[in-house]
Amino acid sequence: MDQVFAKIDENATKFELGDEETWRKIYDPFYEAPSPNVGKILDERYGPADRNLLDVYFPLDSKQCYANIGNFFARHGIITVIANHRLVPHVTYPGGADDIQLTREWIYQNISSEKYGSGSVDKVILFGHSSGAAHIATNLYAAGDPQRRPEKALFPPVAGVMYFSPPFWFDNRRPIRRRTLEQYFGSHAEDVWGPICPLGLFKRLPDDSPLLDADLVPVYIGTVKYEVKEATDAAIAFFNEYRARSRPHGTLPNFHVLDKHNHLSNILSIGTDDTSQAKMILDFVSSCVAKVDQRG
Repeated sequence: MDQVFAKIDENATKFELGDEETWRKIYDPFYEAPSPNVGKILDERYGPADRNLLDVYFPLDSKQCYANIGNFFARHGIITVIANHRLVPHVTYPGGADDIQLTREWIYQNISSEKYGSGSVDKVILFGHSSGAAHIATNLYAAGDPQRRPEKALFPPVAGVMYFSPPFWFDNRRPIRRRTLEQYFGSHAEDVWGPICPLGLFKRLPDDSPLLDADLVPVYIGTVKYEVKEATDAAIAFFNEYRARSRPHGTLPNFHVLDKHNHLSNILSIGTDDTSQAKMILDFVSSCVAKVDQRG
């Protein structure tokens, strides 16, 4: 992995659109082949849009070993659902969050089936990276938007949530961000999108929201040594807002800075010999599941 870390150091916080494929190719040689002990079902439809498809990875036995994201977690006994969501310019607010809701409802309705690994609907941990993290937050904190308040404060149930390199807030000074803000929210002006971005929604959650209960829905924020400034600023702003509103009062979210990594390698490292990120995730998942078991 030394050559990968050298490349990360060389690029530091540099991140441009299209870099995703470059970094995936860098990491590809380090993933093990798919395990015969992992079952997978691909392209299950969870909604009407073209991109409303998801993949399910689940353990066929109890053997534990390493591989890429879906295989990795399934090999550790964790059923993993990987869902696509719609992208701008083909979606507007709150479409990304709606895709997350449809995915959660699909899991609630299907994951206990033997076909998908006989999972528990009470032990679902949401996991999102970058824009995926933002859409998960926008979905969970919908009650912060008077136009989107759900009938139930938290349904389907969530046992924990993990945000990696999350843009809870947006820097509209960046040209690429101005364009995506205009496409998704209809304007790049912060007085338009600010109240309904993830940070704005969280600030406006009702005081009795179960999402403010740090024991009921634990929160993990994962960032990296070479994080892009926008995501760093947003994560710190959310951290401070969370501790101001959490229950018990002042409870902090889990917050971890992964050494040696950038915005993309943050997640691409999962399933390689570099287990630093994967170990943190497995520990958090185990703690969330234990809390559910303790509650009965």
